[in-house]
Amino acid sequence: MSDIAVLGAGPAGIMTALKAREQGHEVTIFEASDRVGGMAASFEVAGQRVDFGSHRLHPATDPEIMSLIKSLLGEDLQTRERHGRIRLKNKWIGFPLRTLDMVRHLPIRFSGAVALETLTKPLRSSKTSDFQSEIQRRLGPTVEREFYGPYARKLYGVDPRELTTELSNRRVSAGGPVQIIKNAVRASRPEGRVFYYPRRGYGQIAESLADAAVDRGVKLKLGAPATLVAVKEGHVEVTCGDSSIEAKTLFSSIPLNALMQTLDPPPPAEIVTAASQQRTRGMIIAHLVVPRSQYTEFDAHYFPGLEITTARLSEAKNYRDGDDPDDLTVLCAELACWVDDEIWNLPSEDIGQLVEEDLQRAGLPSTGHVHVEVQRLPSVYPVYEHSTIGARETIDNWLRKPGRVVSLGRQGLGVPDNLHHVLAMGSRGASALDASGLINQTAWQNSLDEFAQHVVQD
Repeated sequence: MSDIAVLGAGPAGIMTALKAREQGHEVTIFEASDRVGGMAASFEVAGQRVDFGSHRLHPATDPEIMSLIKSLLGEDLQTRERHGRIRLKNKWIGFPLRTLDMVRHLPIRFSGAVALETLTKPLRSSKTSDFQSEIQRRLGPTVEREFYGPYARKLYGVDPRELTTELSNRRVSAGGPVQIIKNAVRASRPEGRVFYYPRRGYGQIAESLADAAVDRGVKLKLGAPATLVAVKEGHVEVTCGDSSIEAKTLFSSIPLNALMQTLDPPPPAEIVTAASQQRTRGMIIAHLVVPRSQYTEFDAHYFPGLEITTARLSEAKNYRDGDDPDDLTVLCAELACWVDDEIWNLPSEDIGQLVEEDLQRAGLPSTGHVHVEVQRLPSVYPVYEHSTIGARETIDNWLRKPGRVVSLGRQGLGVPDNLHHVLAMGSRGASALDASGLINQTAWQNSLDEFAQHVVQD
């Protein structure tokens, strides 16, 4: 067996390392930050464990991976019932959508328009070329206009007509109003709203997987950002922080642009140009410390309307039964933005005030927050624009011939996937290794084809 190196201790990187070690390889993970988990990490604010936004482990997780997680977390992995809501047409609708709740709270005009558009769906053109027209074809103009259209503009920062159907295929699972109704009927039963969440926050999943990897012999080096990846004829020399190793294969789950800056020899000029053309939307994560035991009973509030800057608000306490302080709660607001735009550069207290005004505009009570902590995530939502289709194809073709450097995970492949998807990527990456530590090119290309069919579950 051979030495394998992994860049990034997010879920994809950790799972790759764990599975490669189980196959007998010597594995070293290099992580730039001082903790594991990446965007799936947890950390403390005012003595309470919080996450980088609203996260949950879906029942759609591969059974083998789910079994592993359950064996590691035991009773700490709690089975929960989703209890969120969406602000739609100045009304609150339960989320996941439920039939009786929709009947009670959706405006008659809205429901009537959706019903009519359901009947006329066969008359709508099947030829679509952008996100907006595809959602209109599937779900009707009303649903696109009132929900998916503005929410896409809020998250991705461009007109929905500038986004490709690849985004709608990856982000919207419903094929039509009938499917929405079927999902709503299923969600009307408690078992149809189940998700899993750890007692110590979402990051406990990555932490437990990392502990298992280390227990099995994986070397984990934190505070070790990649500085050089020198690709030689028979190996890869990886330098991270003050450590350097030789490996037969390197798996990278860090952002593709960051990886490319370390490569020696550098990628071809057309690959560098294509990567520079692909835009990614950042996000502000604002945690508001509120001096009360609970703000609302809901785990998450969704705000698709453009009159409100905040995209989603979650309350960590409501995701779990944990060891949380009794006298305070911490709210997490997510604000999509471009790196270095006006919102990105706001001071923390100004961001907290912006969120406060958003919530009051939505009819929610004042938080009376006493503290705000802000994290700035520069790479969250890959923007699938018509103008960069060619660039993405160029990058994809390059990633399909990985040689000794394999890019995977949400950041490495530039995809909006869920945790269960990227854990599967790591597992498949390791399984594509042969005994000598080389990646089976055909197996990996087949895996990439499967990954392209992932659909995000909200």
